[in-house]
Amino acid sequence: MTEPNDPSARPKDATEVTDEQRDQQELFEHQGEDPDAPGQHESRHQIADEN
Repeated sequence: MTEPNDPSARPKDATEVTDEQRDQQELFEHQGEDPDAPGQHESRHQIADEN
């Protein structure tokens, strides 16, 4: 069965993302993250270099 054609969900410009696509991308970017992991609040730029 196919999804109903909902023109309001389509952007006028195909290069723009919809809210649904933005939400889905947010989930993909943060999958596998552990919010309780040590050092999660630091980026690689904030961690001391061990040279």
